[in-house]
Amino acid sequence: CPRCAAPMAKGADAPCGGCQRRPPRYSCVRAAFAYAPPVDGLIQGLKYHRKLNHARVLGSYLADFLETFPEARPDLVVPVPLHRARLRERGYNQALELARPVARRFKLPLEYLRVRRPRATAPQTELPRRKRRQNVRNAFRVERNLTGCHIAIVDDVMTTGHTVNSLAACLRQAGAETVRVWVLARA
Repeated sequence: CPRCAAPMAKGADAPCGGCQRRPPRYSCVRAAFAYAPPVDGLIQGLKYHRKLNHARVLGSYLADFLETFPEARPDLVVPVPLHRARLRERGYNQALELARPVARRFKLPLEYLRVRRPRATAPQTELPRRKRRQNVRNAFRVERNLTGCHIAIVDDVMTTGHTVNSLAACLRQAGAETVRVWVLARA
């Protein structure tokens, strides 16, 4: 899908049925990989097994992939924030660690202090698809004015898109003009 990057029939150029029925708050998704071996194992190593060296390599691959698109660069890169309890438990935010090499490559500011996740949510991977939208509804807060900004959200994996869509809605409410999504892998 040109909007959400969901797999579609070859040659299809219109948005998928889901994007047509309920257009997302972001303009497009750029996904470097399909969530499949060997990338899935590298992401799981980063996310669940403290293999932070994977973030530098995977973030560089994501930046390489993004360089192939001629579109204008955003004004700001926003990694999907973790709730403070999950951040304390994990010790780092994998989306932030992936976003660092991307922001560095394109010389873009990285906003991770004033975009927050004040509401603890259940891990999306533990929920059925139909419960994921409700889980992340109103989970984010932006503590700055983003009027006229063009923003790229960075995350590790996109499955249903509900997390990035909820964050995109919050960014748009804070004044962002456009929001794109840059993910390492699309499930």
